[in-house]
Amino acid sequence: MKRIILSILLALSVVISYGIEYRSVGSNANFCVYTFDGNYFLILSFKDDDENRLSDLTIIKFMLKDGTIMRLEGFDGSRKTSASSYYWGFGYASSSSNDRHFAIVTITPEQIEQLKVGVDKVAINTIPEAYKRSKWAGKEKFGPTLYEDFKNLKNEFDE
Repeated sequence: MKRIILSILLALSVVISYGIEYRSVGSNANFCVYTFDGNYFLILSFKDDDENRLSDLTIIKFMLKDGTIMRLEGFDGSRKTSASSYYWGFGYASSSSNDRHFAIVTITPEQIEQLKVGVDKVAINTIPEAYKRSKWAGKEKFGPTLYEDFKNLKNEFDE
């Protein structure tokens, strides 16, 4: 029941998150922060490709700049699928589809504080290969920026 409620809340948060800023970790993975009912979450927006497909049980590992490993666990709460087709003429057509997942993982206030140290590497338990990043644009500010995003969050009744 808790998982269903969190899935609904996640879907609603994605719909109303027009002003939410996502923090990128490569071309497939983006993170944003979320709070509800006094709990804190990271929302992972993940685009599947041939080597990396997000599973229902989502595990994210951050290796911090001090060598500490932060393990966050959650679930794939929502999925958006889009498809496109192109008719080339002479009886030829091509099509493609795109799956974007929105996974929600719990994060504690202590783990939020650790983000100030900075994130050196990211690993996500995708299949058939783990999604790993040690280099991405904005890496130096990723952890501290997420920390600031959490500190600037408003609760569900603030406007």
